[in-house]
Amino acid sequence: MAVRPLFLMLCLLLPAHFTLLPVQGEDNPKAEAAKSSLEFQGKGQVIIPKLRYDGDHPITLEAWAKAEPRDDNYIRASVVANLQLAGVGIHYSGGHWMVHFNEGRQSNAGYASVVSDAEAEHDKPVHLAAVFDGKNVLLFVNGKKQASVNETTLKHVASPHDFMIGADPNGTGLPHQFFKGAIDEVRISKVARYSEDFEPAHRFKPDKDTLVLYHFDEGTGNVAHDESGNQYDGKIKNATWVKEIIPE
Repeated sequence: MAVRPLFLMLCLLLPAHFTLLPVQGEDNPKAEAAKSSLEFQGKGQVIIPKLRYDGDHPITLEAWAKAEPRDDNYIRASVVANLQLAGVGIHYSGGHWMVHFNEGRQSNAGYASVVSDAEAEHDKPVHLAAVFDGKNVLLFVNGKKQASVNETTLKHVASPHDFMIGADPNGTGLPHQFFKGAIDEVRISKVARYSEDFEPAHRFKPDKDTLVLYHFDEGTGNVAHDESGNQYDGKIKNATWVKEIIPE
């Protein structure tokens, strides 16, 4: 039969811009799921339901964030936190990145605080990591350990409220202190992941020490799926899906 030569001849005669599509049901190795981030415009949050931290073990909070300039009268803008005269969190305040860890000290509303060496750069993605190693509170900006280190001497004052992304809870557990900008790749771990300078990962991987992990790759909907295996799916409200902010 002359079917095969005829087929080959037809393929040669096809216009140069014509592309053969993959057969239905087969994987297309060139196709990649679109990656996304969540944007917050001074309102909105992701609530991490039921996750609690009592201070009995180290903890690491980390995320990629891109802050936008703002001129409203805010006290702090939380990236990930459960702060309210208790708890722990990363936030933006007074032009700097900060970490708060409440141990009930007499000053600073009970917080052991650490401030970034330099002012935060607006509209530029940055990796942030807050670490409590069981004694010291540390802050890393783009993998660089900040000079400010705060030693704790008292027991952590645990927050009774949910952790939030893009906000933190007020005295009744409702969100306030909203972040303005975009956030991606949020991970909370039950170990002190960093003690010295490191190269930040663009995409976090879950392991036995991961409490919660969000890639924010959904791109739609109001649920952020927890990739840690611990089923802390986040509840999204008043946030917008945008193109991924993490640099390639």
